[in-house]
Amino acid sequence: MKEVESRVTRYGEMCIICGKPKQHTHHLICGTSGRSFADKFGLVIPLCAKCHDELHKSGIAMDFSKMLGQAIWEKNYYMDLYNNLNKTKIDEARDRFRELNTSGSYM
Repeated sequence: MKEVESRVTRYGEMCIICGKPKQHTHHLICGTSGRSFADKFGLVIPLCAKCHDELHKSGIAMDFSKMLGQAIWEKNYYMDLYNNLNKTKIDEARDRFRELNTSGSYM
């Protein structure tokens, strides 16, 4: 199975909770279809075995895990959307400037 890069943390080799070496990858969105969704969008966090077990035992922690996953997905989705729109606007403005500058009618 291919290792998924986390969009949650840059520190993929250590447990995000206690700092011990990573042993497990926790999917913030879980369940059968949730895992593939989490993999696709990097909604995973590195955990040691103990912290991973504890997280799954706690209903509150699992609920928080899902909320965190949703919040990060929404943030990344809207940031990507903004960046793509912004790039398009910049490209359009640059092209328009070049058109006007070439024709000599930019004033």
